[in-house]
Amino acid sequence: MPQTSLREERLFFSVINNKPLQILLFLLTLSSVAMFYMFVGSNESFLTETDALREKDRVVKEKRADTAYVDQAMKHADEFNNDYHILFMFTKVSQNPSLHKKLKTVLDSMFENAKFEPQEILHLHFVTDDAGKALIEDELLHHEQHPDVHLQSHIHVADDLATKVHPIVESMQKHFGNHNYFQDAIFFLSIAMHRIMPRNIHRMVQLDLDLRIDGNIRDLWDEFNYFKHTTLFGLARENQPVYRHLFWKHRKENPGTKVGSPPPDGLTGFNSGVVLLDLDRIRGSEFYNDFLDSGKIESLVNKYHFKGHLGDQDFFTLMSMDYPNLFYNLDCVWNRQLCQWWKGRGYEDIFDRYFTCNGDVKIWHGNCNTPFPEE
Repeated sequence: MPQTSLREERLFFSVINNKPLQILLFLLTLSSVAMFYMFVGSNESFLTETDALREKDRVVKEKRADTAYVDQAMKHADEFNNDYHILFMFTKVSQNPSLHKKLKTVLDSMFENAKFEPQEILHLHFVTDDAGKALIEDELLHHEQHPDVHLQSHIHVADDLATKVHPIVESMQKHFGNHNYFQDAIFFLSIAMHRIMPRNIHRMVQLDLDLRIDGNIRDLWDEFNYFKHTTLFGLARENQPVYRHLFWKHRKENPGTKVGSPPPDGLTGFNSGVVLLDLDRIRGSEFYNDFLDSGKIESLVNKYHFKGHLGDQDFFTLMSMDYPNLFYNLDCVWNRQLCQWWKGRGYEDIFDRYFTCNGDVKIWHGNCNTPFPEE
């Protein structure tokens, strides 16, 4: 090992014995330690802030769909918030004169209870033929001067719309209707309405004729506020065990299934007497539009052994069995169905579990020609 020179040893001891220098070295050491802990602390703070930013980003991403919808809704509020669109089917009245009385009842009751703000416009759309058009124009004459409704009417030729709808729904008609004729495709309009109506119509409410409206129809649009970011349609539950019957084979093969079972937990299926459609959402749903174009409904028909006869109502019900997130359950007070046809056909013991509806009824539905209750 090399030997330390006498000069180096003297230099070392002179440094050690130099008290000012010792103090300086001590202060430098203390400063270094302090700087080290400051760095560690700042680094931990940096990591904490980074984690917080990552968490914030995660939350933002999870809410992106909802935020996009809110932004879209705000845009619509700015541009089209004052437009309220309702569509009625009024076809083949020459073959079924009772439809005229139903048209008169639903319009008279609606205008009797309707109240809109001065800047708001109620758009009534009628899908009809020549005979129906004349009757519609006559009925609307009684309501043109309504003090609380600024009214605009729109006539759509039934055969023209059927021609557009038929290619979209033709494959469904054999499962949900009695015919494949293009004229009957019009009864599937709600399924494809987003492709038929102008794009400046953002939301539509489709109503049956056999209704009596006892509430302010404007309030029905408040139900759109309860739609989630995946929701496309809003319908009330079917108030009879219709789908308990139509899904009988699936229920037999799957004991304990909720398919066709009564409320509150059962999948009762829907009634299409009142349908809320968020047309923008439907237009923008790749899943739904692919479902229409790909013929995927066949797989659901086969899975559930389904054969129906109620048009769009059957389609919505069948889809809801596997894709409930697409639908909002409208409260029964907005579609209080009165028909009790199934009560005397083997379902007496369970019928009331489907039929019961509590609350202040806004819309009565006299399906299967059931009389409305006295006012």
